[in-house]
Amino acid sequence: MIDPTAADAGTPQRLDGGVAYTGALEQLFGLARHQVAILSHALPRDIYGAQAVVDRMQTFLLGSPRAQVRVLVHQPDLAMRRAHRFVELARRLSSRVEFRQLAEEHRSTSEEYVIADEQALLYKENHDQLSAIWRPNSPLDARLKLRAYEELWNGATPAREFYALGL
Repeated sequence: MIDPTAADAGTPQRLDGGVAYTGALEQLFGLARHQVAILSHALPRDIYGAQAVVDRMQTFLLGSPRAQVRVLVHQPDLAMRRAHRFVELARRLSSRVEFRQLAEEHRSTSEEYVIADEQALLYKENHDQLSAIWRPNSPLDARLKLRAYEELWNGATPAREFYALGL
């Protein structure tokens, strides 16, 4: 369970389980103003397909003309099958959401994370872990992770599986 007073104070929180992770992801989209960067193995449906997450993402994307979501995935074909609502929203707002597949040399990366505006960080050391760290107000950690993300992004290729659907 997420402690809202800890989130306000910026205290890092340990999250256990998909429900807590989904709640933190929903909060992250609520905090974001300009950019969200996602690194995921395959966009698990129970998390990225959750209606509350998709609703918050839509509000974020429509709230500013500069709002953007970038998604790096290990397995785009699996992601297409897993995150239906998320993918459908991305299709409707394709000018604001971009998907790329990790380069072959980076596919051994097992961590997953989501960064909002160089401020908030939701981090799992391993994609199949049930625990994560939620840092809603941690600019230093978020910026460091975003630098690593930018390197992965720049070496990635467009995820053709998403473009096959018209993205």
